[in-house]
Amino acid sequence: MNDSYGRRIDYLRVSVTDRCNLRCIYCMPESGIPHIDHSSILRLEEIQQLTGLIHHALDLRKIRITGGEPLVRRGIVSLVKGISPLAETVMTTNGILLPELASDLHAAGLSRINISIDSLKDEVIREVTRRNVTLSMVEKAIEAAKENNLDPVKVNCVVLKGVNSGELAAMVRWAQSMSITMRFIEHMPMTGSMCSHIPRDEILREISADLGKAEFIVTEGTADMYVTGSGTRFGIIAPVDGGMCANCTRLRLTAEGELLPCLAGGESLNLRDMLRSGSKDGEIIKAVHDLVSKKPHHGACGGVSMWRIGG
Repeated sequence: MNDSYGRRIDYLRVSVTDRCNLRCIYCMPESGIPHIDHSSILRLEEIQQLTGLIHHALDLRKIRITGGEPLVRRGIVSLVKGISPLAETVMTTNGILLPELASDLHAAGLSRINISIDSLKDEVIREVTRRNVTLSMVEKAIEAAKENNLDPVKVNCVVLKGVNSGELAAMVRWAQSMSITMRFIEHMPMTGSMCSHIPRDEILREISADLGKAEFIVTEGTADMYVTGSGTRFGIIAPVDGGMCANCTRLRLTAEGELLPCLAGGESLNLRDMLRSGSKDGEIIKAVHDLVSKKPHHGACGGVSMWRIGG
């Protein structure tokens, strides 16, 4: 289905939990967040049912499972098994629990994984995550994904001024040595974050100064891909400066069952309440159609709580 701006809305991001095993400084306060009551969180069968209805309404091309951290949700493998026949099913994770689950996730139908990394330095990773996480743990997650055909593996780094902004070129070289795709994400102004935004052009300047001038080659999904003068390849996802809204094809289903057409605001739809109040499938499908027809077109995203929305 196309929205009023002619964009084909065929990509659903599904947050399965607000819980996370890390406390990243760009995402949430050190003390954590007030957890949503269990009765308010969608049950696994509700997530599967609503995802199926949204797919019926929109003919989804891709479904991305997110959190919080999706791998802390009990029953995540069975959920993937239920959803994966609908559309290509992928996941964004911090990777900490991936080595023990990668095989089962692939068998359940998961096709690809995006993994987060904050630095190549253990002390910086611990500073950012506020947990005892190391580069070796991230590399084990990457290897588990590759060994279980959850590829191509994409690794995402939120660029943080004064924290990891001095090692971007080193991360591009590291990713090349790991045979993975490195993608840098502009930090978005978010509730609970204590970090400063670094624009895309500054990211490009830092990498070009070390690896040779970076030239744009292609847009892949939300990432603009570049190649450096030395031949290394990387991507930048620029939600603040990149004009992504013009080509946004996404909806987000939160762990509480709220269907969001846009991070920056506008109307939303509580599918959990519709489902639990006995709304018929056709009524839910029509409501999804109506919401998509009102999907807004903003200039940039910000001021959101990512652990509730799912990235």
